[in-house]
Amino acid sequence: MFDHVDCPVTDIRRSVAFYDLLLAPLGIARLITRLASSPTGASNAGYGRDGHAGFWLSDASRKGHLHVGFSAATREAVAAFHAAGLAAGGKDNGGPGLRPYAANYFAAYIIDPDGHNIEAVCRADR
Repeated sequence: MFDHVDCPVTDIRRSVAFYDLLLAPLGIARLITRLASSPTGASNAGYGRDGHAGFWLSDASRKGHLHVGFSAATREAVAAFHAAGLAAGGKDNGGPGLRPYAANYFAAYIIDPDGHNIEAVCRADR
């Protein structure tokens, strides 16, 4: 169901130190750290298992808004998600297409009525 969740934080370094310790007993480790060098220029850190970061911390650039990424089985489903979001009154935050975050990362983004960034992502090679 979920591909990833992004939690906005006010102090990325403090939050990384906290979540490193909090999640370790669950076998969840920090896999990615980008301090002011992410594709958006924001700082973030990704936690997960088996090479997939599914829980993210992001600096205050997204303050107050949640980011949720839903898994999609196909790229067509990503496009249908985007179209449905617009039809339901959502705001476009990035149409269907490949993104530079990882190989075969095909995603689309909708801002919901409360300002949350909702994403659908397909990681299949086509």
